[in-house]
Amino acid sequence: MENLSLFNEYINTNLFLKSKKKMSSSIRKKKIINKNKIEFEPIIFKNFTIKIAESNFEIKKAQSLRYKIFFKEKKIKRKNLKSLLQRDYDFYDKISDHLIIIDNNREVKDNVIGTYRLLRGNCAKLYRGFYTEQEFDISNLKKNFSSKDILELGRSCVHPEYRSGIILKLLWQGISKYIKICKIKILMGCASFNGTNPSKFKDEFSLLYKSYRLPKIYNVKSLQDNEITFGKNIKQSTILNRLPPLIKGYLRAGGMVSENFYIDKEFETIDYCVIMLTEKIVSRYQNKFLN
Repeated sequence: MENLSLFNEYINTNLFLKSKKKMSSSIRKKKIINKNKIEFEPIIFKNFTIKIAESNFEIKKAQSLRYKIFFKEKKIKRKNLKSLLQRDYDFYDKISDHLIIIDNNREVKDNVIGTYRLLRGNCAKLYRGFYTEQEFDISNLKKNFSSKDILELGRSCVHPEYRSGIILKLLWQGISKYIKICKIKILMGCASFNGTNPSKFKDEFSLLYKSYRLPKIYNVKSLQDNEITFGKNIKQSTILNRLPPLIKGYLRAGGMVSENFYIDKEFETIDYCVIMLTEKIVSRYQNKFLN
C-alpha cells in the first residue's frame, strides 16, 4: 500500500507539472531569457570540472548527491516521493542554476561530487521568491537591493569521499566567477546546525547574536517566534571552533546572520539566514576567490 501511495504521488506530481506548462508563454520566455544570459565557461582543475549543470541528467545527479548527504547520511527516514526517487528536489530547482563539480575519473552516473544551488533575484521575482523566504522575512534586504543584485546560495554539499577542503574551494571559485558574470552585490542563504533542539547550542547562538547579527538596516527575522536563550560567557575562539564548518566559513569571509533561527523539521536542522555583501568580503577571501 505504501508503494501504491508513492506511485500515486508520483503520477499526481507529473500531472501537476504538465499543467504548469500551460502558463503564459511570456513568463516562460522571461525565465529562459534570464537563464541564457549566463555564459559560464567551465573551470578545469586536474581531474575536476566546475560548471553550471547543462542538462536534466546533470541536475538529477546533483539532486541524488543532495539526498545522500541531507537524508541518508543523517539517517533521516521519510516515506515520500523523495525517498522513492532517492533525490532531493523542490520547485526552486527549476528556476535556479546548479553549480556542480564533476570528477572525470568516476563513472558518469555518479560523477557529481559537489554542488551549490544558485538562485538569482531576477528569476526568483518572476515566481515564488527565494527559498529563504519560506523561513525568514527578508523585506529589509529587498528594500535596500534590487532583485538583480541578490544571489541566493543553497543546497551546498560535498561527497563524503572528497571533504579535504579542495572541493569546497573549487565550488567557491565557481561561485566567484558567477558573481562577476552577474554583477552580484549580496549573497544570501540558509546555513544550518544539525538537530532540532536549540538548547544544545546556547553558546553558539549567543555568539551569533552578540557578534555577528546583521545591522538594523538589513535585519532579517525568522518566521517562527524563536527567542535566543543566552549561554555562558565562554571565550569567543572556543565557541567559533564549535560552529558548523559552513557557518564558520561564511563568518570568516565577512558574513552576518539573522536575528534568530528557524527550525526546519523536514531536514531536521536549525537554520540561520546568512548574508554577505560582496564588496565587504574580507580581503584574503577576495584575493583567493573574487580576484
